Amino acid sequence: MTDDQLAVAVRALINRYDPEGLLGMGAPDDEYDPEVGDLVALVCGREEITADAVGSVWNRWFNDVSDWCTRRPEQVREVAAALENLRGRRQRSDLAC
Repeated sequence: MTDDQLAVAVRALINRYDPEGLLGMGAPDDEYDPEVGDLVALVCGREEITADAVGSVWNRWFNDVSDWCTRRPEQVREVAAALENLRGRRQRSDLAC
């Protein structure tokens, strides 16, 4: 999995959930790209990707005004697990970030 493929996969994951409902209101597909960049960095990091780590990224970008993490904690856990899965796929392909 190349860097570009990783970014596309993370964007697709976040867009599928549309945590803030922005895409549903007509925002462009790249609306969450700043957050995606930080989530890609988690995939490239060494620490386990937890719901807390995902929530930290999310809250940093939304200045703690987002309620996604408290409103849909199961989605945040699913995103964290999917990001861990992407990390494993990346590692199996022996591609470093």
